[in-house]
Amino acid sequence: MLIVEEDHVTELIPYLKERGLRITPQRILLLKTILSLNNHPTVEDIHRELPFISLATIYNNVKLFVHLNILKELPYGNGLSRFELANTDHYHVICEACGMIVDFNYPKLKEIEDAASKLTHYAIHLHELEIYGLCTACQKSRQA
Repeated sequence: MLIVEEDHVTELIPYLKERGLRITPQRILLLKTILSLNNHPTVEDIHRELPFISLATIYNNVKLFVHLNILKELPYGNGLSRFELANTDHYHVICEACGMIVDFNYPKLKEIEDAASKLTHYAIHLHELEIYGLCTACQKSRQA
């Protein structure tokens, strides 16, 4: 898994440089940590892994990565934004109780975009799909 994370970070470095962003050890460590926490981490989750970096520094860099379209912000559920790499193409299933997000890979629903474009005359470039329910852990805790 670490090799894949290293590859992802290595691929992102030229992208960061093209946008005039300095490549600092903290930013590299931050990206590696986000990739290693492949469960859509919050800024607080990242800070727990990197307590020696201030919460403000993590927050500012994550927001910068979102602005540069490196990360995607997922503002679902309990009001805490979660983050993932922006270059992923999938949907999300979100637990209404605990806020856990699971990726749901399914072929892109292109026919929905085509229908929306035809009905509204919009030039559609993106759609998002979130499915809400209860994760297995929350289902068990409610049964107990």
